[in-house]
Amino acid sequence: MRRAGLIIGLAAGAGLLLAGQLRAQDGPKSVWDGVYTDAQAERGKAAYTQSCVFCHGPDLAGTGEAKPLAGPEFLSSWNGLSVGELLDRTRTTMPQEHPGSLERSAYADILAYLLKFNGYPAGPTELAQRSEFLTGVRIDAFKPDALKPAASAADAFATDAFATVADAAPNSQPNPYASDTGFFKLPPGRTMGSSSAVGVDSRGHIWVADRCGANNCAGSPLDPVMEFDGKGNFIKAFGAGMLLFPHGLFIDAHDHIWLTDGHSQAGKGAQVFEFDASGKVLRTLGKAGVSAEGPDTFAEPNAVLVTQGGTIFVADGHTPGRSPQRIVKFDASGKFLKQWGGLGASPGQLEMPHTLAMDSRGRLFVGDRGNNRIQIYDQDGKLLDSWRQFGRPSGIFIDKADVLYVGDSESRAPVGYGHNPGWTRGLRIGSARTGQVTAFIPDTEPNPDKQSTSGAEGITADRHGVVYGAQVLQKAVVRYVRK
Repeated sequence: MRRAGLIIGLAAGAGLLLAGQLRAQDGPKSVWDGVYTDAQAERGKAAYTQSCVFCHGPDLAGTGEAKPLAGPEFLSSWNGLSVGELLDRTRTTMPQEHPGSLERSAYADILAYLLKFNGYPAGPTELAQRSEFLTGVRIDAFKPDALKPAASAADAFATDAFATVADAAPNSQPNPYASDTGFFKLPPGRTMGSSSAVGVDSRGHIWVADRCGANNCAGSPLDPVMEFDGKGNFIKAFGAGMLLFPHGLFIDAHDHIWLTDGHSQAGKGAQVFEFDASGKVLRTLGKAGVSAEGPDTFAEPNAVLVTQGGTIFVADGHTPGRSPQRIVKFDASGKFLKQWGGLGASPGQLEMPHTLAMDSRGRLFVGDRGNNRIQIYDQDGKLLDSWRQFGRPSGIFIDKADVLYVGDSESRAPVGYGHNPGWTRGLRIGSARTGQVTAFIPDTEPNPDKQSTSGAEGITADRHGVVYGAQVLQKAVVRYVRK
């Protein structure tokens, strides 16, 4: 697909997942029904390498303008579409210089390979080469039997790739993920400490800031900021003696690592750090060891977010019932611009603004944990919406396709701290566009009501839709992959 290859087809709103030897008169099928063979996918891999890899890369993640052919952005674009229609569009748009120049069998083989790469099962029959045999086959991001029934197929799939029933009961969504608790390989003698800070850079490397093998770095000689490759192998660490309580981590467009230090004592802490990937400190915000509300100081900085243009947002205030509880905005040079929030439960007010994320429309999502809600603002602090369907948010991440990942590590039934009756702890996944929750990964703690926290506080996902949850109680960072 020389340079743009499939880009035209992708931009036009079609896709590339096709299904099997199905006659037009057969009933509806899904790509989960096994609509290609392993042998066909192997041929497709060879054809992809010859015709497509230049634009879309060996990992189907896309390069330059070429869009990903795997992961949440891909799935969220093509979910619910007709496979026959997508096959037609594929043939008429690639390769860019000579659309339709490949054999029909090559197009079908390549699409079989994409199906396999995206985790869809093989079956006994090869993918059909003609679109009229595929009009009854639908792409489903998740297994159809794992979705709650809707009034109609249109209701279930019309608005978003991960859409589901709007009024689904809390904790009722399917769990289409398998967990891997031993993915990260630490250096000999090193164990993972408590963490709420995890992110993925543009190379697919995972960055974790733990609390020095414990739940605090005060007096520790360990480096809290750790880099792992995409296979979980340890690469390096830095930051020894610099931080007391690593809390929120953000990776910007330049792969700079931003980290908040939520505690302060003895001339250290209550700051936001910007590091380059080598560990060099590029700048700090706040005054070391000064815990106070001000234009150039923070009380308890929880989270930081940096826009593509360099505007910086910091969420400040971790102690329930005590000011400040605010969002602070700075320009790209670090100059204070404004703040908003204030302690309270009214619309726009905050209690424990624990996490920040931004969607493709530039809306700022604030995890207002103490009020059991996400509050959505524009970048000047105007309240746009408030959502409670994602539980009590400790961590929020939004990917390029506006898939919304939320970690609830504190919901409890008993009256008191964390009181959020009817909600259980875990990771909720859904849409930042519609607010609908479509998947729920339950916390594994057997007695959550006896713990102030458990499960993931920090959350991120890579471009393939692999999820990482950083846990405080369990002292772990867990990897979740689609089943």
